[in-house]
Amino acid sequence: MIKNNRARFMIKLVFLAYLIGLFMMTLLPDSSNITYETTYNLVPITSIDNFFYDIVENGIIDWDYLATNPTDIKEIIMNVFTSSFINLFGNILLFVPMGLLYPLSRKNKVGFVEIFLVCLGSTALIEVVQFFFLTSRRADIDDIILNLIGGLIGYLIYKWME
Repeated sequence: MIKNNRARFMIKLVFLAYLIGLFMMTLLPDSSNITYETTYNLVPITSIDNFFYDIVENGIIDWDYLATNPTDIKEIIMNVFTSSFINLFGNILLFVPMGLLYPLSRKNKVGFVEIFLVCLGSTALIEVVQFFFLTSRRADIDDIILNLIGGLIGYLIYKWME
């Protein structure tokens, strides 16, 4: 719990920047994946299982891409990992700041139940919006599970710092 008002204000600004980035990454249409059908997964652990299977079979590094001898550093960073690795660990990492910055930005102490509900509610809201309004995005129950895990990891980091 941060007692200095200036420090809490800075944390709130960082948290706001994170929320804007989260909005941009999850709720803006993906122009590379325009479809006219809603895609979704309502069966828990299906996508996670597929990601793990693909990682076991193909690894986390996209060696076929690296074999083309790319030279652009930005392109290398964006394409070096397999899509399964990016989806699995990206969904976890996406919500670690939520679990860490939300309690730091609050004046009162935040308990496990509150952070659980905040992370669950925000990730569920994102998936519902993706399902109803964004055909270029895929609504997936496994994203909720992975985002919740990330939020709880962030909260554990917060508790460790406390």
